[in-house]
Amino acid sequence: MFPTPDLKANPALSRSRRGFLRQSAAACASTAALVAGFPQTALAQALAGATALPVDSAARWLRFTTFAPLDSEILDVATRGYGAWLETQMLLPQSRSVADWVRLKGPPGFEDPNQSPHHDTRIQAIDWKCVYAADPLRQRVTYALSNLFVISEAGTDRAVVPEAYSAFWDLLNRNAFGNFRTLIEDVTYSLDMGFYLTYLNSRKADAATGRQPDENYARELMQLFTIGLWELNEDGSRKLDGSGQPIPTYQQTDIVQLARVFTGLYPNGNLRNGGRATRFGDASPGAFTAETWGRRMAIDASQHAPEAVRALGGRVNIAAGTSGANAIRATLDALFQHPTCPPFVALNLIRRLTCSNPSPGYVSRVSRAFVNNGSGVRGDMKAVLRAIFLDPDLLTPGTPNFGMLVPRYVYTMGAVRRLGSFDSLGTQRPINPWLHKTLGSQRPFTAPTVFNFNKPDYATPELKALGLVGAELENYDEDGATTVFNGLGQLTRNATLTPYLSAKLASSANDAELLDELSRRLSGRVLPSGERNALLGAIRGYPRTQTGWQRNVLSAMLWTILIHPQNMVLS
Repeated sequence: MFPTPDLKANPALSRSRRGFLRQSAAACASTAALVAGFPQTALAQALAGATALPVDSAARWLRFTTFAPLDSEILDVATRGYGAWLETQMLLPQSRSVADWVRLKGPPGFEDPNQSPHHDTRIQAIDWKCVYAADPLRQRVTYALSNLFVISEAGTDRAVVPEAYSAFWDLLNRNAFGNFRTLIEDVTYSLDMGFYLTYLNSRKADAATGRQPDENYARELMQLFTIGLWELNEDGSRKLDGSGQPIPTYQQTDIVQLARVFTGLYPNGNLRNGGRATRFGDASPGAFTAETWGRRMAIDASQHAPEAVRALGGRVNIAAGTSGANAIRATLDALFQHPTCPPFVALNLIRRLTCSNPSPGYVSRVSRAFVNNGSGVRGDMKAVLRAIFLDPDLLTPGTPNFGMLVPRYVYTMGAVRRLGSFDSLGTQRPINPWLHKTLGSQRPFTAPTVFNFNKPDYATPELKALGLVGAELENYDEDGATTVFNGLGQLTRNATLTPYLSAKLASSANDAELLDELSRRLSGRVLPSGERNALLGAIRGYPRTQTGWQRNVLSAMLWTILIHPQNMVLS
C-alpha cells in the first residue's frame, strides 16, 4: 500500500530499513515514508480520493497521538478512521527497548560492538524511539507518563550511568497500554524511582537513635501519582465540605504511617565485574550490573518496619508483622480503589496529551473509562486512552478552551520526525545532546524537581483572569521562546533535501506552491497571508543554482512554519 524508497542508493539507509523490518512490518509504513523524503506528495495524491476522513482532520488528530504525523500515517487514519488506527497501534509489539539498545550498542541495523555505551547512548535511544519506532502512540504516551511519574538526572551521579533511567523508560513503555494498578506497582519497585525519591535502603524506625523511615515516596505516591492533594468529583472539580472548603485527600500523619510500608527495599542483582550479590545498603549506581537496573527491588525483612499501619481514614489498615510485599500490595490497592484516583489520573493524562483546560464532561468521560472499561475492569489504560483520543471535545474543532501549547520535547522530536532530520546519518542519531541543551528541549528525565518542568496550575495573568491554566507557558518567556526558535533553526538545516524538493527549489516560481505544501504537512494549514507574503518576498531573489542555496531557502520556509503559533499550539 505504501511506496518504499530506493535503498540501493544509500547502504546506510538500507541497513536501517532491514533493522526496522526485523522489528515489525508495520514499521515500514511509517519509517519508509519518512526516509523516502519529505513531503510525500505522490502518496497523498494517490490515496486522497479514497479517504473516509478529510486528510486535514486526520493530520490534526495525529498531532495529538504522535510526536508528529508522517504522510503515511495521515492517509492511513484518513482511510481507516481514528479508532482503527488507535487499535492497531495498541496491538503492536513494543519496539526495541532502551536497555537493549544500550546492551547491543546501537539501533536496529546499526549495532556497533566497538563503541562504549555512555549516557549519550541512553539519550540517543529514547530520541530514536520517539522519532522512528514502529509504535509512535506508545512513545507519545510514554513521554506523557514520564512527566507524571517523574525521575530526573538533575544533580545526581546516576546521569552518567547508561543503564540508569533506561529501565524506567522501558517500564513506562511496557505499561503504557496495560493497567494502571500494575503501573504503580512497577514504579514502586523501580530502582530508578527508589534512588530518586530516596526510599531505596529506607530503614525501619529506631527509637534509640530517633531514626524514622524516609517519607518521600509515601508523600509523592499520593500527591503526584495517584490521588493528589484534594478529593475530586468525577469531573475533576474539588469536593467541598459543609463549609464550602476543599477536602484534603491525606494528612501528614498518613505520610508518617505509609512511610513504614516502603522500608527494607534494596537493589536486587549483582555488582559488576563478577562481584557479589547486592544487599541492603548498597547505593553506588556505577557498581550495579545492567540487569540489576531492570529488576524489581527486593525487600530485606529485617529492615522492614514491623508496626501496624493505619492511614487514609482506615482505607489502609495493615496489621503489625505484615510482610513488606503484602504491605505494599495493600497500600497500592487502597490508593488504586480510592474514588479520587480516576479523576486525578484522567485530568493529568488529558493535560499531558491533549488539552490544558479540559471540560468537566471530558474529564468525566475519561474517569468513567478508568473505573470501568466496559467489561468491569478498573484502570485499563487502553480504555482510558480510547476515551482521551476519541472524545467529542477533541474530535470537534472549535471546542471552547480546547488545546495546549505543544510540550517542548514533543515539539522538538516532532520537527525531527517530519523533516527527516539527522544529526548523524551513520548512527541514526536524530539530534545531539548539545542541541537538546540549546533548545531547552525538556528531554525525558531532566526535570529540575519531582514536580516536573512546569507547575500544573501555572497561569499567565491573562489566563488567570479567565480561570484557565497553561503549564507549558511557564518556560515561554522571551528568553525561553528565543532559545526554542534558535534551536529549531538549527534543526531545519538538517532536513532531508530530496530530489523532489531540490527540483521545486530550483525556481522561485514554485515557492508559493511549495511553501503551502510544507505548511499543510507540518501544521495542517497554510500560513496566514501576511507572514506568507512577507516570506515569499524575502526569498524571491535568493539564488538557487547550488544545493547549499536551495537548503537555505528550504530552511527559511521550514523555520517560519515551525515557529508560527498555529504550529506550536494544538487546538
